[in-house]
Amino acid sequence: MEYIKLGTIIGSFSLDGTLKVMSTTDFAKERYQEGNTIYLLNKKKEYLPLTVVSFRMNGKLDFVKVNEINTKEEAESYKGCDLLIDKEEANVPKGYYRFSDLEGCEVILEDENVIGKVKKVEEYPAQATLRVKMNNGKELLIPFVKAFIVKVDISKKVIVVRLIEGMI
Repeated sequence: MEYIKLGTIIGSFSLDGTLKVMSTTDFAKERYQEGNTIYLLNKKKEYLPLTVVSFRMNGKLDFVKVNEINTKEEAESYKGCDLLIDKEEANVPKGYYRFSDLEGCEVILEDENVIGKVKKVEEYPAQATLRVKMNNGKELLIPFVKAFIVKVDISKKVIVVRLIEGMI
């Protein structure tokens, strides 16, 4: 099974074992719906299935109550552990992409010249940015915004880009 990280447990929120989570997902409301199964990657590198009971958010913090954790002490024992979801269960809306799906995609200019492959997707406060390993061995950063991204085809592992003068 392949997993997607939802966030990292940073402590407990209440005596009932509600988890305080530093969120890394843009779709917290969908991921933490009551009854959903999420996974806790514990310190022994075991994936423990958890059933969501309730959820609320405040900024980048998610407060998640699960059926299997019922005390503040138990929740605190998982501090630093990640919450995940099965990638197959984690549908994304049209126009959104998982960073892991973008990595390895071929990057092509509008004139169909291949310039390289996405090495990594980096998150910055302003936007996500593609780190492209170019065919000439150099690296190029391309902001993942409509001004530069013309088309993304995950099934073909291709991203068509429009660059401005001086970028390469």
